[in-house]
Amino acid sequence: MPGRLAIYNDKSFKVDAKEFIKNDMIIDINKNYNISPTLPIPALLNNGNYIYTHFGYLPSWSKNKKNMNINARSESIFEKITFRDSFKFRRCIIPINGFYEWTLNDKDKIPYFISSKINKYMALAGIWDEWFDIELNMNIVTVAILTCDANEKLSKIHHRMPVILEKNNFKNWLYNLDIQAVNKLFKIYPNERIKLYEVSTEVNKVLFNNSSCIKKIDKTKSNQLSLF
Repeated sequence: MPGRLAIYNDKSFKVDAKEFIKNDMIIDINKNYNISPTLPIPALLNNGNYIYTHFGYLPSWSKNKKNMNINARSESIFEKITFRDSFKFRRCIIPINGFYEWTLNDKDKIPYFISSKINKYMALAGIWDEWFDIELNMNIVTVAILTCDANEKLSKIHHRMPVILEKNNFKNWLYNLDIQAVNKLFKIYPNERIKLYEVSTEVNKVLFNNSSCIKKIDKTKSNQLSLF
């Protein structure tokens, strides 16, 4: 998907993206270990603004939130009227520290945390638009995460994963108007570059939000406890 994120440290991303950040409106990031759709997430827009955005994309012409999308398929994004203009002109980078996916075990949802082995963050390819929120009486920036097929390691849990950008592709993603060149960035993130492990089912509760969300479950201890 992904539909649940963890964002608690963006310092490394800011260093890697410093030449593209013209207006930093997120001085100290709010640590959030269990972000669901509609909540604020940071994004570096291709106009140079690094800001909090609405997790859930709404095109400017949308009349209500029923048309909200948290993800956009990279394979067909240019074919979709909903996403086409944003893909051409309004791209962004969404820095996260990891995301969650689930498996079913006897009807129980077992969460897993996925993060990068090589960086302290993942730079996700995203699109954005401005949408007038009647309730807030103001324009808000809304975003969606681009997805691709999952790599072999992750596909055992879920068949899709976010498009993850390398640092040397930041400029291309943000500014390149050659759509064919941009499409080449939609690569499956390699198996050896991700960490994947089971975490507490407390993550299933949207309101549960602390650092224990991303703590690896010690299966040895769990098995020992189950004997008593």
